Amino acid sequence: MTSGEKLCLACGLCCDGTLFDNVRLGPGDDAQHLKALGLPVAVTRTATPVVHFRQPCAALCEDRTCRLYTERPAQCRSFECGVFKATQAGRIAFAAALRLVKQARRRADKVRRLLRALGETDEHRPLGERFRRTQRRLESGAADAAAGETFADLTQAVHHLNHLAHEKFYTKADAP
Repeated sequence: MTSGEKLCLACGLCCDGTLFDNVRLGPGDDAQHLKALGLPVAVTRTATPVVHFRQPCAALCEDRTCRLYTERPAQCRSFECGVFKATQAGRIAFAAALRLVKQARRRADKVRRLLRALGETDEHRPLGERFRRTQRRLESGAADAAAGETFADLTQAVHHLNHLAHEKFYTKADAP
């Protein structure tokens, strides 16, 4: 197993609903086949329909492997996070990359704990969507003082997670 494969299996943030809300299917992806394999493929009702499936990915296994790895969509095949790219290019050591992954996973777990504390228990939805739903509910006046404090902690935890994700995991168009 390569160091890149080890890193991905330690991470899984691109598949578990932490980094992305959904995966868009491209022209070369067979939506019907992917649907038959168990992915909840849907089409938006927008002027330009987008075929996608929601994260966390239904093909993600507990050990962070993908049960559809050889048949995964093009977006999944092409995505390499910034930590992976930096490790492959030798800009950061494998141990440092693992520390970044662990830090991000701890931050995501904290967000999940706070969401559950505020009654948002739908683990089958991406973190961003769960946060926005909780935010709308609490900002509509459905919060007591304790919930307000927990929501303040949640907002800060989401900010810290997003900051790390943008700094280290999302790729930049001009990055090598």
